[in-house]
Amino acid sequence: MHKLLIALFLYQIPVFSQLNLPFIKGESLEFKIHYGPIDAGEATLKISEEEGNYCFLAEGKSTGLFNLFFKVKDNYESILDTTCLCPIYFIRNVREGNYKKKENVFFNEELNRAESTRDTIPLPDNYQDLLSVFYFLRTQITTNFQNGDRIPIQVYLDDAFMSSNLSYLGKDTLKTKFGRITSTLWTPQLEIGRVFDEKNGMKIWVSDDENKIPLRVETPLLVGSIKMDLMKYSNLKHPLHILP
Repeated sequence: MHKLLIALFLYQIPVFSQLNLPFIKGESLEFKIHYGPIDAGEATLKISEEEGNYCFLAEGKSTGLFNLFFKVKDNYESILDTTCLCPIYFIRNVREGNYKKKENVFFNEELNRAESTRDTIPLPDNYQDLLSVFYFLRTQITTNFQNGDRIPIQVYLDDAFMSSNLSYLGKDTLKTKFGRITSTLWTPQLEIGRVFDEKNGMKIWVSDDENKIPLRVETPLLVGSIKMDLMKYSNLKHPLHILP
């Protein structure tokens, strides 16, 4: 599940002010996770503030019968510099079946390196962590995007930066529990192997309004597939645009 949070990103690196960001402190998004037809878990994304910088928090856990067979409890925290929307500090503490991982990473721009509890590596261009990348995607202006346009990104994972590209697939009208919502559709090119069976298997729907919130994530796994749907939201900066 931890790689479900990978996706998204960067056409160019503008400097943003807090006034034109599509999200605000206090925003909360709640998702239901399905493994095929089975209710498999729940996830939340929240925004707080720490010393003038955004603090993004994500939690995911398995529920119901799925929890008996494959227990998941994931926690992420990412602190971002609001002037560049680049991560300053990242914490990951995950448990997924027999897999466990804890890491604390400081992105030291002054020394141009990422400093973790196990290693120190150079910072590449266009870097993000597993959580901050979601919010950076939301700042992208897609007005001039064409189907197939790709956004390069370097995502920090397991003491290394993983090269990825996010492809824009155009617009779609998504049926949600809130009604029909116009969205933009994306697919990230991901590292394959332990979890994913395709490089471009994941799809992400983002509301095509001023909020640009993630509405759905679908991805094939080596066995089966996972879908994550938005079920509840609060404290959005703008009213969510739902089609009549």
